Amino acid sequence: MDENSVLNFLRDHPEFLEDYIVSPEVSPDTFERWSIRRAIKFKIPKRPFTGTPMAGGWTDPDLSMKRRVILETSDNRTRILYEITQCCGQIMGTNAVELIVQNDEGAFSCRKTEEGELKLKKVKNSKNASYIQTIVNAANQTIGEIHFYIPLESSEKSIVNVVCTWAAAANYFSEIYNHKSQAGPDSLDVHENIAKQRKLSNFLLDVARSIFHDIVSMDAVIVKVMNFAQKLVDADRASLFLVDSRNRQIYARIFDVGTGDEEHVRVNSDGQKEIRFDMSKGIAGHVASTGEGLNIENAYYDERFNADVDSKTGYTTKTILCMPILIRGVVIGVVQMVNKHNGAFTRQDEDAFEVFAVYCGLALHHAKLYDKIRRSEQKYRVALEVLAYHSVCNSDEVNKLKKIELNNRIIELETIDFNGMRLSELEKPLYAVYMFKTLFSETLHFENDDLIRFVLTVRKNYRRVAYHNWAHGWSVAHAMFATLVNSPEAFTKLESLALYVSCLCHDLDHRGKNNAYMKSMETPLAAIYSTSVMERHHFNQTITILQQDGHNILKNLDPEEYKETLSLIKHCILATDLALFFSNKAKLNVILDRGEFDFSNREHRLLTQAVMMTGCDLVASAKPWSIQTETVKVIFEEFYDQGDAERLSGKEPIAMMDRNQAHMLPQMQVGFMRGICMPCYDLIARIFPKADKMRERCEYNAKKWEELAAEQKAKQEATGSKNGDNDS
Repeated sequence: MDENSVLNFLRDHPEFLEDYIVSPEVSPDTFERWSIRRAIKFKIPKRPFTGTPMAGGWTDPDLSMKRRVILETSDNRTRILYEITQCCGQIMGTNAVELIVQNDEGAFSCRKTEEGELKLKKVKNSKNASYIQTIVNAANQTIGEIHFYIPLESSEKSIVNVVCTWAAAANYFSEIYNHKSQAGPDSLDVHENIAKQRKLSNFLLDVARSIFHDIVSMDAVIVKVMNFAQKLVDADRASLFLVDSRNRQIYARIFDVGTGDEEHVRVNSDGQKEIRFDMSKGIAGHVASTGEGLNIENAYYDERFNADVDSKTGYTTKTILCMPILIRGVVIGVVQMVNKHNGAFTRQDEDAFEVFAVYCGLALHHAKLYDKIRRSEQKYRVALEVLAYHSVCNSDEVNKLKKIELNNRIIELETIDFNGMRLSELEKPLYAVYMFKTLFSETLHFENDDLIRFVLTVRKNYRRVAYHNWAHGWSVAHAMFATLVNSPEAFTKLESLALYVSCLCHDLDHRGKNNAYMKSMETPLAAIYSTSVMERHHFNQTITILQQDGHNILKNLDPEEYKETLSLIKHCILATDLALFFSNKAKLNVILDRGEFDFSNREHRLLTQAVMMTGCDLVASAKPWSIQTETVKVIFEEFYDQGDAERLSGKEPIAMMDRNQAHMLPQMQVGFMRGICMPCYDLIARIFPKADKMRERCEYNAKKWEELAAEQKAKQEATGSKNGDNDS
C-alpha cells in the first residue's frame, strides 16, 4: 500500500485516525510533540502570554490534570520542575525542551518513560550554543537548568519571549520551593492558599465555639451569624433574612430600623417587630427563591436593588454579596452583606461563605429546635398544673342534662337584655346547648352527647374566680347568640360556629390575673407566649377539650372545614385581648369611612368578627343598669385581688387594681366606658343597625357613671372644704 492510498483511507475514515491517536499506542509526550510541530509548520497563532505560567491555550481538563499531578507529587522536586518545563515549552512552541537537574552527584537529563515515570541520565556537558539556557535556583542553590531548542525560523523577538517566559516560570517555581510548598497551574501561591484555609478554619472554629456553646434563642444566634458574616468578608453591614416558605416571604427580626425600611416593619403574632418582603422581590428574595448566591459589584446597575432605602438614610450601597443558607437542600435563610471595605466581593469570599453557611444552617436549625423544646417544657408544666385542677365531666352529669327538655324556642334568650345571673348552675349549660342547637342544627351535623359533654367540660375548665368564670363565659356566648340569631345572613355557617364556640371558651382556665401580671411575675404561661398570654392559653385549652374522647363537636366537618374552623376560633379568641382591639377598630373605621366596607371581603369579615368578639366580651356595659352595676362589683373585686397579690410581691398596683383607690371607681368606669366600650358599640352599630340597642344602652350606662363620678367629686370637694375650715 503506497502513501497516497494511506492518506485517502485516513481522509475517508477520520474516526479511525482519531481512535488511534487517543489510544495508548500514542504517548502523551508524542501527542504534545505532534501538536507543537503542527502549530509551528502552519504558523497557528498562540494566545499571548499573560505573565502566568501555563496560561496559553490550555483547557480546563488540561489544567485539572496538571494541577492534580503537581499536587500529588508535591514532595518530588524533579517531577514538579519537569511538569512546569513541559508546560512552558508547549506554550512557547519550541521544538523541544530538555531539563537538566543537578544534585551532589552531578547533572542529569530528565526524560519521561512510556509508563509515565521520570528517568535520569547523567550528562557530561550541558552547554550548547544551539539552545537558550536558563538556570533555576531555589533556597539559594542551583537545582537545574532548562534548554529551549528554538526553531530556525524564529525571530529574535521569539527567542526573547522564550527566555522571558521561562524566567517568570523559573522565578515562580523558585519562590514556591523556598516556601516549601506546591505550585498550582493557575499561578496561585499554594502557600498563601494554605494560610487562607488555616485562617478560615480558625475562624470557623471560633464560629462553632461561639454559636453552639451559647444557643439560648433564635435571636441570639441570628445576631452572631450576622456579626461573623460581616467579619468573614470584611463587609460594612450584614443582614439575615429567614424564609417563610408557607407565605413565600422572607423576614428579619433583628435589624436596624434606621436603615429606612420602617414602612415594612410590623409586629408579628408573638409581639415581636419584624420586617417582611415577598420572595419575588429584591436581591434577597431572588436568592431565597432560587438558592443561588449573587455577587453584585454595582448595586445601582441591578434592577432588583431598591435604591429608596439609600435615598432615605443617606447611606450609599455599592457592592452586595447575598448568599443562601440551606438545610438538606432547602433554603432556610439568606445573608446579605453590603459594601466590602476594600473593593468588591471576590470569588474567595463566596467560597468562604459557602463553608460558613453550613455552620449557620446547623446553628439556626438547632436554635429552632431549642426554642421548640423550651416551649414544650413550659407547656408540659402548664399541662400538669391544669390536669391537677381540672377534669372532664362525668356520665351522671351528661345523663342528667339529657333528661331535661326545653321549649322549641325561648324568645327571651334572643335579646341582649337577658339576665344570665338568675340562671342556676344546671340551667346555664342546658341553655348553652339549646343556643348551639338553635344556631346550627339545620346546617351542621353533630352528636348530641358530644355537644353536652363539650359544654359540661367547658364549664368545669373555668376556675372559680370572681369575674372571669363560667358565668362570664356563658354571658358572652349568649351575647353572640343574640347577635347571630337576629342577623343570620351576616356570617357563613363556619364563621358563626367559630364565633359562638369562641365566646363560650374565650376565658377557659382564667386565673383572675391579666396578661401584664403574668409577664411581670414571669409565670410559665408568660414563658410560652410572649403576647396575648392568657388568650393563647384559652385557645389551647379549647383545643385540648375538643381532643378529649367524646367531646369533638367538629368531628363531622370535612378536613378543610375543620382546619378553617379552628383557624377562625383562634382568630376570635385572640381578638378578646383588648390590646388588639384598638388596631382592629382603627382599620375597620378607615374602611367604613371610605365607604369601602364589603361583607364579601374576607379581611373585612375577619375585622368585623374581631370587633364583635370585643363587643360581646364587654356586653355587661350594654346590659340594663342593675346588671351593669352588679357586674362591675365582681369585676373590681377580681382587680383588687390581683392588686393585693402584686403588693405582696413588692410591686405597686395601678389605680384600677388598688383596693385603696376604690372610691375612684366611678371615674375609672367613665374612662373605660367612653374610651373602649362606646367606640366599640358605635362601630358595631355601623355594621349591624339592629345592634344599635347595645350602643344606646352603653351610652345610658356611661351617663349614669358620669353622674356618680360627679357626685363622688362633689363629696370629695365638700369634705376637703370642711377639713379646711376645721384647720382654720
